[in-house]
Amino acid sequence: MKNLTFAEKIARFVVNLNYDDIPQRVIKKAKEQILGVLGAIYAGSQTLPGKIIIKTIKEWGDREEASLIPSGVKTSVRSAVLANCSVGVALDYVDYLLSGHTGISAVPVSLAIGEKLESSGKEVLVAQIIANEIEGRLGTSVFIGPQNGQCWSYIHLIGGAVAAGRLLNLNEHQITNAIGIALSQSIFTILRGFMGPHSKLFTTGIPSQLGVQAAYFAMNGLTGAADIIESPIGFCSLMADIPLKFMVTSALGDAWVTDTICYKLYPGCAYIDGMADCILKILEKNPSLNPNEIEEIIVYSSILTSVMNDLAIPYADLDHIKKEQSHVALNFSIPYNAAVLLIDKELTPKQFTEERILDPQVHELAKKVKIVNDISTSMDILEALPSIQIPNPKDIIAGKFSLKDVNLEKVKVGFGAKVKIKMRDGTVYRASQKTPKGTPGNYIPLERKYRQEATAINLPQDKIQNALTTVESLEKLQNIREFIYNIILS
Repeated sequence: MKNLTFAEKIARFVVNLNYDDIPQRVIKKAKEQILGVLGAIYAGSQTLPGKIIIKTIKEWGDREEASLIPSGVKTSVRSAVLANCSVGVALDYVDYLLSGHTGISAVPVSLAIGEKLESSGKEVLVAQIIANEIEGRLGTSVFIGPQNGQCWSYIHLIGGAVAAGRLLNLNEHQITNAIGIALSQSIFTILRGFMGPHSKLFTTGIPSQLGVQAAYFAMNGLTGAADIIESPIGFCSLMADIPLKFMVTSALGDAWVTDTICYKLYPGCAYIDGMADCILKILEKNPSLNPNEIEEIIVYSSILTSVMNDLAIPYADLDHIKKEQSHVALNFSIPYNAAVLLIDKELTPKQFTEERILDPQVHELAKKVKIVNDISTSMDILEALPSIQIPNPKDIIAGKFSLKDVNLEKVKVGFGAKVKIKMRDGTVYRASQKTPKGTPGNYIPLERKYRQEATAINLPQDKIQNALTTVESLEKLQNIREFIYNIILS
């Protein structure tokens, strides 16, 4: 028997995974992921770039196969995937896991194809979880490389291909080809196009669409390289400085990277969350805090937070925002988020409207924010690691390790922060947050987020309640279109 390539091993997993093989805890997290992603799509649809993308796709006209969310306008699967995946990342309001922001392709792709095919809720959940598992592993395989986080946009290529392949009932050979086709045009995100302008939204939409299209081409007989992942001239060798190729299929079906999912309760980069939790703690205890009397805001953060904020600085000032007509850089700006949160006493999509991002008062207060690289906060990230079993780095690089040996169920995320606010009268307010809300170790149900964003787009309350009730037992739904009806306006 020949040795299978990585793509062939993935294809075997995709074809043979049964709903009953998936732990209930993972299914529960996938259901919460659906609510979080839908909330992000609703919010993103109200942004300027979101509106432009939706308008453009409507103007194309297309086959009526799947819904644009939230309008309910019907278009082709490929256009629905492009729109929904792009709009959903507009405010950086979507989940992430080990390793990648998988939900923003796993959920919209599965819903769009499921809607066209009238798939069951159970099959849609399986496809979504498959996408999470394969995307997360592909991201981990190139962890030691030139890109990170959302810039691992190529994970959505394989996510789109495997989710589509599963729902289209492709065989192992066809799914192998779909992976080969999708990764043959791997996307390398250009940081300048990501940080600031509207083009950032296509980080997820375009690769997700290409991945779905790859599955359809493979279904009709088009071929791709079966060794696209591990070949010396293949994906991992190109995208990583030290390729961890074995991670692509490590413990598939035995370890679940969906266990590591981190939900977003606030729009913005994950490094914003700890700071936001801190300021909200301060405001809860001191609701009459007057932002006009603030002398200085000190945010003690990890080195990773500082690096991301530094990348945003050139594009987060008022003049540049006016020039690009874009809120995108502000989703990575600690000063802006701290300032607008202290003034508005909330951090929601309303703080990123076209009008709000141009308020001089917010930008003036942002100038009072000082970011300090805090050793203890950085160490909190490392302290979270004993919650999982991490082997020797040399063994990881050598492939002498499996995700099965890592207790992903107990992972904790330490992107925390500390905040100190000095007032003109000498009063000082302090707060700290080691594990941000929504992350493993501090899970918060996403019903509130879903209700908030669904209400903001005027989705009828009966539909909101029906969607929440339905998602709890989505595996019992015979036709996913029943769920789709309750998450769209028309």
